[in-house]
Amino acid sequence: MISVLVIDSTNSIKLILSSDGQKITLYKDDIQALNAIEEEKVSVVLLSYAVRKEQTPEYIKLIHAVSSESKIVVIAKELTEKQIVDCLIAGAKGYQEIDRLDEYADKLIKVINAGEAWITRRMVAILLDKLLENN
Repeated sequence: MISVLVIDSTNSIKLILSSDGQKITLYKDDIQALNAIEEEKVSVVLLSYAVRKEQTPEYIKLIHAVSSESKIVVIAKELTEKQIVDCLIAGAKGYQEIDRLDEYADKLIKVINAGEAWITRRMVAILLDKLLENN
């Protein structure tokens, strides 16, 4: 069973997910969620960008500090490429627009849990360009 922790102040992510083969826990408070991630060593974290907005990359780093094994996917209405890249560089393993989450949720969780990324090929190219800039 895959343990999935959802951080979402609106509950909209959890309503989309099916609990088939997954243990899903919802936290509306980001600090309580961070404590739970540290204690439970959660497999997959679905993080609503709306919870911390522009502070989301820093929050992703906090999650990694308490549980480097947890794989984080950012869920949002729509982000710019820069916002997505900032989250990925901070340690997120993927990004999914909430409008299409119902189509991809089960596959996304399985893929992320297996250690793969959930990003578009375009985002891969942007990340590679960013890595080249930093060398």
